[in-house]
Amino acid sequence: MVIALVVLVVGVATWLLIRFDLMPDTNAGSMHATAANGTQVVVVIAVDATGQPASDFRQVPATPEAGSVAEVSSCAASPAAVADDVYYCAPNAAGADVCWPSTPGSLLCLGDPWAKELHRVSYTAPLPHVKPPAAPEPFALLLDDGTQCRLRNGGAWGGRDDGLVAAYGCPSANLTVLVPPQRDASPIDRSQPTWTVRIGSLGAANAHLPPPQTHSVKTAWFAGS
Repeated sequence: MVIALVVLVVGVATWLLIRFDLMPDTNAGSMHATAANGTQVVVVIAVDATGQPASDFRQVPATPEAGSVAEVSSCAASPAAVADDVYYCAPNAAGADVCWPSTPGSLLCLGDPWAKELHRVSYTAPLPHVKPPAAPEPFALLLDDGTQCRLRNGGAWGGRDDGLVAAYGCPSANLTVLVPPQRDASPIDRSQPTWTVRIGSLGAANAHLPPPQTHSVKTAWFAGS
């Protein structure tokens, strides 16, 4: 029975990665899969089937960094989801862009993915069943130089005179992952087994800044269920 369960878990993880074209040639486990000589993709399930924080995750009080609004609405699929019923909810100040159903009327949302901290938000309208987006973006990245970057969740950010905008914030390095402003543009080049991003700083709306630098992505985190 244990062997059968392991086979099932591996099969599900492999299906997720193939279904969303996240990686070539994976060796999937229950929480992650690694491409040989390429970017590691991690599928995070931070809340268990009972609605409680999964192993290694913990609930913490909401903070301005994690989300300062306790009630959310207009819930839809998380942009980082690779499975059903992983949510993004408004407003942005709630920090609710990667959330899982918890107790009735509430969600647990992942703030800092490296601290593995979840904060609770509540909702009153019926929670819809949602499918993952066709082209999910990871909610967190680890770059080749150790820089950690988190998917942008709204807010007023700076600008550049080359027109590039921020897709991820990298607070420890005071940098951002940049992307062209076109709606369908992706901040991550996935054309090779090792993904790459362009990193640069922001300033005033038309600030003239150094050109972005290309970095490879060591690890990319998506949200599963």
